[in-house]
Amino acid sequence: MGEMRIEDAWPDPRGGVAVTGRVRGGPIRRGDTLRLTADGGSVPVTVVRFLRLCGRRDPEVARPEENTAMVLRSVPEGIALIGGMLHTEPGDPGNGPGRRP
Repeated sequence: MGEMRIEDAWPDPRGGVAVTGRVRGGPIRRGDTLRLTADGGSVPVTVVRFLRLCGRRDPEVARPEENTAMVLRSVPEGIALIGGMLHTEPGDPGNGPGRRP
């Protein structure tokens, strides 16, 4: 299961919320639905795209032990994200629409 602790967060000018962190466990792919656990709650969010920060070159997947910046959709307003966790959904091996064959 892929997971990432959120180290920084800001509103993305193109919509959604950008977050940074280091991926642990399995990969996280563009299009994956992740479970966001932060500020005392837990909600599903979707990876819209990856930003070309942190030396990233691959626009489709963040691999284990890689620092990454990604934009999320469906993040509730007013939630304190920094220090929160993102996890791939249980039962989902990280095979959202952005998965490569």
